[in-house]
This record gives sequence, C-alpha cells and structure tokens, in this order.
Amino acid sequence: MQLFKRFTSHTIRLREQTNKRLEAYIHPTLSFFLLITLSTAIVVLGLLLNNTAIVIGGMVVAPLITPIFGFSLGLILLKIKRIFSSLMAIFLGGTLAVLVSAIISKLIIIMEGQNFTLTNEIIARAEPNLLFFLVALFSGVAGAYAYTNKNVAEHITGIAISVAIIPPLAVMGVGLTIFNWNLFEQSFFLFLLNLAGITFGSVITFVSMGFGRDIEVTAKE
Repeated sequence: MQLFKRFTSHTIRLREQTNKRLEAYIHPTLSFFLLITLSTAIVVLGLLLNNTAIVIGGMVVAPLITPIFGFSLGLILLKIKRIFSSLMAIFLGGTLAVLVSAIISKLIIIMEGQNFTLTNEIIARAEPNLLFFLVALFSGVAGAYAYTNKNVAEHITGIAISVAIIPPLAVMGVGLTIFNWNLFEQSFFLFLLNLAGITFGSVITFVSMGFGRDIEVTAKE
C-alpha cells in the first residue's frame, strides 16, 4: 500500500509538472505567434528553393507541436477548458502559418514575374499516406515522454523535426496562392494525419504513465 501511494504521489507530481510546461503554449502569446511566423517563413523558402536543410531549420523553430500535447492531456483528464484552449492555439497557429506562407509565395511570384515551379519538397508534402501517420504516432509517443522526463527533454527538437507539422501548412499556403486546390487539399490531409498521429501517440504515453488513472485514484480518496 505504501508503495502504491508513493507511485500515485509521483504520478500526480509528474502530471502537474507536465501541466506547467505545457501551459505556456496552450494560451498563445506574442512569442508563440512570432515563432510560428519565423518558422513558416523559413520553411516555405526552403520548399520553394527545394532545399531540405532549410526546411529542417524552419521546423526546429516551430512551437506548434506543444499545444497538441496539451490537447492530448486535456482529453485524458477530461478538462474541457484545456481541450478548447489547446485546439484554439492549434487553429490560430495553423491559420497563421498558412497565411504567412501564402503571403511570402505571392511576394515571390510578384518579384519573379511568373509562377514558380512546384519543387520536389512541395510535392512530397502533397502525397499523404499511412506511413506519415505512423511517423506522427511514434513521434507523439516520444514527444510526450520527453515532456514528462527532463533527462530526455533536449531531444524534443529532433522529435518536432521528424513529425513535420509546419511544412504541410506551408504547402497549403502555396496552394492557396496559385489556386491549386488539389495541392491545398492533399497537404491539409497530411496535416490532419500528423495531428491525429501525434494526438494518439501522446495519449498512449500519458495513459501508460498513469495520468488518467491518477485522476480516478484521487477521486476515490
């Protein structure tokens, strides 16, 4: 019994620490929007230049994966306010990314005097399949674990890169600019696949760590 209480206490403490770390991102701030803007600008330029390294550099800056973890934790704890706040952060951040990409793409068209060619980097984000979902799923598992474990928290950047949330949004902006609705729809579907994968993956991690069970134990006491 003593061991069980100690485990429950540790779970509560871990859950609260995770809550605090996620809190800063489920309520969008100026810094959140600034990072989304900068990340998208870098990513869309990398896509248009067909430069993978630049695209990766932009993904490092993006903070959009964190509200998704907040959404997952809200689902487990059945906190409606947390769920709504996280979804709003995802929606606002995603919308901003699409708009920034569309504006930059339009400016480049104006400067170049002609429509740009769809690069391989762009086309790759418009071909969603099950493998992308699996990558997002495992990234969600790893990312949520990193947020609950300080010893591996530094690896969250690599996890954010692997799941690639911003590039599909940037491609949506490109599709919007050139009125390529197939490009827009396919990249949007890829974004939804990534979103679903990260959500399911992080839910698996949080549940396996006892976050949901902890609420039940507390309620009985």
